[in-house]
Amino acid sequence: MDKIATYFQWLSNLNRNQLSFIITFLSLSIMVLLLFNLHLDAEQEDEYVIEMSLADEDLQEILEQEEKRAEELENANILKSNQAVNEKAKPSFGNPEPLKTLEELMEEHQLNSDENSLEDLLNENEAFAASLKEMAKIREERKQELGEKDAEKKEYTDYMKNRTTRITYSLVDRKHYELPPPIYTCLEGGKVVINIDVDRNGYVTDASFNAKSSNTSNGCLVENAIQYALKARFNPGSKASQLGTITYLFQSK
Repeated sequence: MDKIATYFQWLSNLNRNQLSFIITFLSLSIMVLLLFNLHLDAEQEDEYVIEMSLADEDLQEILEQEEKRAEELENANILKSNQAVNEKAKPSFGNPEPLKTLEELMEEHQLNSDENSLEDLLNENEAFAASLKEMAKIREERKQELGEKDAEKKEYTDYMKNRTTRITYSLVDRKHYELPPPIYTCLEGGKVVINIDVDRNGYVTDASFNAKSSNTSNGCLVENAIQYALKARFNPGSKASQLGTITYLFQSK
C-alpha cells in the first residue's frame, strides 16, 4: 500500500506536460503491443494453414504409398499363386536343379537348334512340305504296284507249277519207285528225251540229253529234264548198269 501511495504522490507532483507525455507513451506502448499481438496471431494462423496444408500433402502421400503397397501385395499374391501352380514344372529354391555340364548344354542347344531349323524350314517352305507329301504318296502307290506285280508273279508261278508234264520211260524189266515231275518254270513247251544209266540198286547214275529223239533243244526244258531224271529211282535189278530213257512232254504256254 505504501508503494501505491508513493506512486500516486509522485504523479501528483508531475506537471501537466509530464502527465501528457506519460499518457502518450503508455498509449503508444499499448498500441504497439496490440499490433504486435495481432501480427503474432496472423503468423500463427498462417503457420497453422501451412501445417494443415503440409498435413494434407503428407496424407495424400501416405494414401498413395498405401495404394502402391496394396498393389504390390496383390501382385505378389498373383505371383505366388502362379508359382504354386508351376511348382511341378520348376524346381524350388530349397531344391535347386542340378547344374548341367558343358557337353549337356551344347547337346541340348544342338537339339533345340535342329528342332527349330526343321520347324522353320517347314514353316517357311510350304512347297517343300507339299513335295514330301507327294513323294510319300508316290512311294505308297509304287508299293501297291509292286505288291500287285508280286501277286501276279506268284499267281503266274503257281500256274506254271500246276501245269502238268507227261512223263514216260523205257527201261526193260524195271518199274519206277520215284519219278518226280519237274517244276515247270519254262515259257516254251516240247518233247525232251533224256538218256539214263541205272545201277543194280535202281538209282540213276548218269543222265544226258537225247537231241535226236527230242523236238526241242530249249535250255530251260533240257536242264529241268536232266535235273529231275537224276532224281528218279527204279526197282533193283540183276544188271550192274542198265541203259534207258525218260521222256518229258512239257506243255506249251
